[in-house]
Amino acid sequence: MNATATRAATPGVYLYCLARSPGIPAFGRAGGDVPPGVDERFPVTVLEDTGVAAVIGDIDVTEFTDENLQALAWLAPRAMRHEAVIERVMAAAAVLPVKFGTIFSSRDALTVFLVRHRQRIDSVLDDLTDRAEWSVKGYVDEAQARELVVSQDAQILARLAALSPAPGLRYLQQRQLEPHIERALAGWLRQGNDAMYQSLVERAVGSAALRCHPNSMTGRPDRMVFNCSFLLDPAALDGFRAAFDAQVSRCAGSGLAYELKGPWPPYNFCPALADGSP
Repeated sequence: MNATATRAATPGVYLYCLARSPGIPAFGRAGGDVPPGVDERFPVTVLEDTGVAAVIGDIDVTEFTDENLQALAWLAPRAMRHEAVIERVMAAAAVLPVKFGTIFSSRDALTVFLVRHRQRIDSVLDDLTDRAEWSVKGYVDEAQARELVVSQDAQILARLAALSPAPGLRYLQQRQLEPHIERALAGWLRQGNDAMYQSLVERAVGSAALRCHPNSMTGRPDRMVFNCSFLLDPAALDGFRAAFDAQVSRCAGSGLAYELKGPWPPYNFCPALADGSP
């Protein structure tokens, strides 16, 4: 549908990201490659009045209700289009990504915001030039890891060997031993995660420890035990990958597994501006 033939019931200006003007994709310009926006009725365009390129699109603010924002069927495709626009910009210019759902009442309101925070925006874009975010997540097969931990702990092995043959007493002794096994497993996981983190952080510009997600979010049977993002210079990527691969090899067969994904827009390395936006 042609955007000029469509009007939002309650119009707003949706902000995707901020970037350097030189080299930014020609969104909204003659011959420009225009990706679908969060609201597919309106094209993605660029506001450059302040010297910083603000990648924007029109939206109907009445659609951004709490009910819709909590409905996966509504949220997921729009979040994917939001991410796709930012990744398109990132391929061409330093980018300061903005969280999903950042909306201004008008282009004038956005311009005021950009002028007010221009110095801070420039500083962040300087820090992010030619850099990208990489994600490392770790998962544990607890049954496999417990078996390994127990086999390597002399005290636990001794207590297992001394379990009573009497069923009732044996059950009680096993219950008393369980906290010791859990502590040993937790310590083993900390050591593995610390080894992974230390081997990677020295090759990164920055790192951000993130919350581990429950199985209902990851869709995996194994428990997430490590979630960290790293900001990398391109020249450091090969060494970073090699260090990651070495740690993965060290953990092979232990029940502890890691995955590396990227590059992503540097969401976790964009400090909030003075008034909390973007």
